[in-house]
Amino acid sequence: MKNLLFLLAFSALATTSVAQKIKVEGELITVDGQPYARIERDGCGALNAGCMYYVKSLQNERLFIIKPLEFVDPATISASHPDGRTLYVQYIFTASRATTETAYPSIMLLRALDIARKIYKAQLIKDGTLDQQAADAFVLANGMTFSERRRELNPQFIVVPVAH
Repeated sequence: MKNLLFLLAFSALATTSVAQKIKVEGELITVDGQPYARIERDGCGALNAGCMYYVKSLQNERLFIIKPLEFVDPATISASHPDGRTLYVQYIFTASRATTETAYPSIMLLRALDIARKIYKAQLIKDGTLDQQAADAFVLANGMTFSERRRELNPQFIVVPVAH
């Protein structure tokens, strides 16, 4: 039993000791101080409201676009969530035109650092450019659940960027 506890504690320590330090400095995303990718903000208002992001290779080639979107889902209305507002993030890969969606990473704010963490975790960038296999897996894993729900609620829906 002692050996099992020691092994679990050692595994946890080893796992946390290799955590990557991800930063966004200007338009450069770095991992452990090494250049990883570039990210450009567009249309940002106060607190980054309504921002669209372009993720680029280290050579400034656009790899994908990230758009925050929202809709009202009556099924989510509750005392703690009276407006039923559902926030999500859409990823559009420029070369393949493949599209996928994920949940909003935070309550009110989509930050470049949140995006950098998400794309690093999904391993979308390899050697400074898009890893197409990882992008295909990301699209397959995440799907279009938010747009599907939105179409259920309103068959003629039009994608609307988040406005705070």
